[in-house]
Amino acid sequence: MTEIKRYDLHKNDPSKLHFEVNNARKYLDKNLKHATVPHRHSFYQIIWFKEKGRHYVDFEVIEHEPHSVFFINKNQIHYFCPDSSNEGFLFHFNDEFINIHGPGRMERFSTTIFNEIGNRFLKMPTTEIQKMGLITSYIESEILAREQNYREQVYHHFQTILYLVERLRSKATNLDPKSHPEYKMASDFKKLIFQWLDASKSIDDYASALGTNTKTLTRICKTYLLDTPAHIIRQSKLLEAKRMLSNQKTSVKEIAYSLGFEDPTYFTKYFKKGTGTTPKEFQRKVL
Repeated sequence: MTEIKRYDLHKNDPSKLHFEVNNARKYLDKNLKHATVPHRHSFYQIIWFKEKGRHYVDFEVIEHEPHSVFFINKNQIHYFCPDSSNEGFLFHFNDEFINIHGPGRMERFSTTIFNEIGNRFLKMPTTEIQKMGLITSYIESEILAREQNYREQVYHHFQTILYLVERLRSKATNLDPKSHPEYKMASDFKKLIFQWLDASKSIDDYASALGTNTKTLTRICKTYLLDTPAHIIRQSKLLEAKRMLSNQKTSVKEIAYSLGFEDPTYFTKYFKKGTGTTPKEFQRKVL
């Protein structure tokens, strides 16, 4: 493997639906060469695994139980483990698909589902499995028939899936951004880190941008993210560095500058202190 590929969904083609639902096993058989090696997407994924297995997300192989639902954020690195059954369904969608009928709607789901806080998947309760299957079958039949207003019907049914996943995540964490505004701030802090990856910002800068102070931000991070703001920023930079190092075409110097380091040598020391290996050593290991 020479680099980690990045895939798009109907890029620059507004005529497309910007949504897909696939039988995961069939999709994997068709795309075995690409889907079973680390890769990333410019779109979101929800993967419903019907059987027990394993899945790789951001340099970690995760064991999961039957009827587990993974939510893969844009630009996360993942792959299907070929030794798992991988039976289930795979949903692909872009911001355009969600926002076309509800401007800014994806902002909600990026906070409640794709926030990269806590577990990377949830276990679906028995009471919801049949419901999930029925909604998925409705979506498949609409896409197959392509009758009048099928796009709106697909959107409507998939919104139901997103709201279901959102509810299950809220129950699993016992947190709801509407009733726990500080949880939303924790999610917004995570988003802001990735927006500011190319800059060197103080904790004060983050707190000010979020409309709070350093003391409150630190308390919120310890409560909802189980860590200090400084360490969360460090771990986020290291994760993005790992993702970028997974592309052989990107030099260590380019990565250092893109992550806000003026001195590539300092970035190398920073990376080694946080991971135990130099950027070059890590790159040789994953490529």
